[in-house]
Amino acid sequence: MPRKLLKFLILFDNTSLLYFPGQFLSGRVLLELQDDTPVLGLHFHVVGECVVRVRSTRHERSYDKENYIDFRMRLLGDSDNQGPTILSPGIHSFPFKLGLPVDLPSTFLGRYGWVQYFCKAGLREPSGLIHKNHQVFIVMNPIDLNLEQPYLADPFKCNIEHNLGMACVGGGIVKCKIILDRGGYVPGESIMITATVTNASSVTIKSTKAALTEVCLHSAKYWAIFTD
Repeated sequence: MPRKLLKFLILFDNTSLLYFPGQFLSGRVLLELQDDTPVLGLHFHVVGECVVRVRSTRHERSYDKENYIDFRMRLLGDSDNQGPTILSPGIHSFPFKLGLPVDLPSTFLGRYGWVQYFCKAGLREPSGLIHKNHQVFIVMNPIDLNLEQPYLADPFKCNIEHNLGMACVGGGIVKCKIILDRGGYVPGESIMITATVTNASSVTIKSTKAALTEVCLHSAKYWAIFTD
């Protein structure tokens, strides 16, 4: 069958591969065959999962997993005991459609874990050979700050002090006061930073800069680790 099977594709109707929770995931599995081909079944599987792999300081590994989607359907063939179906030469298209759950987390890829969504298709021959293909898609769950804690709309203030050098040789304290117009933002928004630096030391400050850091917590059973 390798020469008979010219194409085996999973095609989404949404070519951007970006979906939001609650939307329909639809498309088709496309086969292109060179000759008459006996097929026992065409299986389709949609998976959404979170996987975390954490290693402790003593090199002990911990693994944990959550499933968000585990949807299976048969696109061709009614049961495993049914005889083979003969597919004629040419292109065959098998549509699929699935409503995504409304509470899916966004796709994420980190150092110790990920949230991933993908589809798998398997074409079974009477000889027992199974041809497989898969296609990843992206889920984005928008954040509505109106549904979050009210304090995120309040201005954010932070005061930092740092000792430079030694007091006996001209050292002193540098103070920095940072103010944001609010405490919560969503992707695409601009963060306006107001900062005041008071230098009570003899050290010259040549420049200042602000950095946006993402902090992630990966947890698996009895282990947890922060990354940034």
